[in-house]
Amino acid sequence: MDKLRIGVIGIGVIATTKHIPSLLKRDDIEIAALCDVDTGRCEKANKDFALKAKIYKDYHELCQDAGLDVVHVCTPNPLHCEMTLEALKNGKHVHCEKPMACTYADTQKMIAAAKEAGKKLTVGLQWRYNPAPLKMKEMVENGELGEIFHVRSQQLRPRRLPAYGVYTNKELNGGGVLMDGGPHSIDLPMWLTDNYDVATVRGVTFDKMKDFPEGNDLGPWDPQNFDVEDTAMALITMKNGMMIYMETAWATNMQQEAPGVIASLAGTKAGVDMVGPTFESSVRVTKMVDGKLNTETTNLDTPVNMNEYDINHWIDAIKNDGQPAVLPEQAAVVTRVIEAIYESAATGKTIAFDS
Repeated sequence: MDKLRIGVIGIGVIATTKHIPSLLKRDDIEIAALCDVDTGRCEKANKDFALKAKIYKDYHELCQDAGLDVVHVCTPNPLHCEMTLEALKNGKHVHCEKPMACTYADTQKMIAAAKEAGKKLTVGLQWRYNPAPLKMKEMVENGELGEIFHVRSQQLRPRRLPAYGVYTNKELNGGGVLMDGGPHSIDLPMWLTDNYDVATVRGVTFDKMKDFPEGNDLGPWDPQNFDVEDTAMALITMKNGMMIYMETAWATNMQQEAPGVIASLAGTKAGVDMVGPTFESSVRVTKMVDGKLNTETTNLDTPVNMNEYDINHWIDAIKNDGQPAVLPEQAAVVTRVIEAIYESAATGKTIAFDS
């Protein structure tokens, strides 16, 4: 296969820090088109990355470009479904940023459209692919932990709310932290245990911090333009009885030393978690050794760039007709759980998944 020609829709932070740099590490692709309602962003990206991409303002026109093979959707969340459907309708493979969509019903439309078009679809849930989670996944698959019955995932940012863009606007972003850090915090424990079979969800959300923008790492936000949740917690029970406790926050008066998503797994033979000072590349294993409980921390020296891992597996899946690293069916369950957390928070009820 010749070089894959790729178009990117939405030239914001995720496009310019993950997608474009990771794609440019490969010599078998060409970033041939860029699209944004602010075409100045496209012009800047062309200059910053030494691209010669065609610039579009209308995503329909980019999707209809017969010279493109692949489309990356890096726009605000409520646009993910419609743009993915348009790209698939025009015969493109699609990499869609997380969350896959704002509703579970929309994820099912996207999956059905990909199957009808005979094209591949993936979603940007790259936090799985750091050295520590990869090692934990290996331990689970080798049976080193025994039966896993309790998993915890956590991403508590003391003051790291993305004040730029539309993150604090429900209409434009679809929600708050559950639409930002939430997909990673929900996906990571399910991926580690290869268990997306949810029984029930009980969730709570808070917007208590919206009037306290001081000291935010990513700049001050406007409390008057803040109608989303800044904190969310959920108890997710799987059909095999395993329990996941998830918590995620943009701004909280609690300290988590890890910069990103961390996870802990408790099994009948051993437990493992991600610890500092290098959370993404250190694992701590606790188990019985010679009749005594022993804890040992291992620093993993295998370099893995999660963004490049995601993009490389995606491009390889297209070129070799394989599976992408993130399956759309997995990402769809994540969206369904997010929907259930919102519903549970609003009603105070536990939400049961019938099928």
